[in-house]
Amino acid sequence: MAKTLNVKTFLTKKFDLMPFDGIWKNSFGRPSKQDSMMIYGSSGSGKTELAMQYGRYLTNFGKVFYNSIEQRDSFTLQQSLERNQMDLVADKFQVVTGAQLPELAERLRKQRSADFVIIDSIQYLEANKAEYFEFKEEFYKKKGLIWISQVNGKPKLENIDDKIKGALANTIWYDVDIQVPVVGFQGFPQKRLNGGEEAFIINHERATKYWAKIK
Repeated sequence: MAKTLNVKTFLTKKFDLMPFDGIWKNSFGRPSKQDSMMIYGSSGSGKTELAMQYGRYLTNFGKVFYNSIEQRDSFTLQQSLERNQMDLVADKFQVVTGAQLPELAERLRKQRSADFVIIDSIQYLEANKAEYFEFKEEFYKKKGLIWISQVNGKPKLENIDDKIKGALANTIWYDVDIQVPVVGFQGFPQKRLNGGEEAFIINHERATKYWAKIK
């Protein structure tokens, strides 16, 4: 339901900004704990790896659910967990496999549930636009929602926003606070950032090889 806000009252409202530092602050600034984000790229571009690294960093600020719908409990997901030493943050990082939005909502309603949810990926959700907005309405500004999306083909950075795969993913792309296109093992945070905007290097060796080829 819509509500009227007094301007002076609104200007004194406090937001739960996370004190990112180092490379994270340079790229993502200081996002709110409840900001929504979409990480998107082609297969093999590094988007899941970025989500895993971002999820690990978020354990400094709360609990994280990683909802693996696409890879589920696969060997490739296990490898990503090992590469990023997620066992060191196992008390704050939990992998959930195959949870659709109704089950995820049920988990998030529980006391001491996760502060952040990573959903990998949108294309494996059995949900429509209305169901997405219903889910968002319940958890907006309560949880940090990080969505992962595929794109069509192998686009370059300059046209990747036009290649997002599917109507639901496009709806979420417009709706989130932070967009992070991923190309060649680099993420490029954009949109409603509180600082940041430097490219985030996901894998230095693979990023160097990719960007050297296209120069």
